[in-house]
Amino acid sequence: MLLKVTSSLAQGTPVPAPRVRPDPDYQQVSVPVPRAVSLITDVASVLFSRDANKDKVQDLIERRRIRSEKQDQSVTITLPKNRLTRSLGLVD
Repeated sequence: MLLKVTSSLAQGTPVPAPRVRPDPDYQQVSVPVPRAVSLITDVASVLFSRDANKDKVQDLIERRRIRSEKQDQSVTITLPKNRLTRSLGLVD
């Protein structure tokens, strides 16, 4: 009986998420874009998010409010560090 209780408790505790380390083969670049492009990226990220606990409309409104307060209309892109992107000057 004690073994059953401890095994069920072990299964019930969630595993902490691993810390995401930046990949040394990729670099994140922030690019300023028009408001329409940032709106499209916000809508796409909210629609395709897997978080079922949040209301998608409220999440979109919150994202747009934060962008308006920050006056930040940029999109972050992750680029691979390879010969092509280095020759184009996109990464260091």
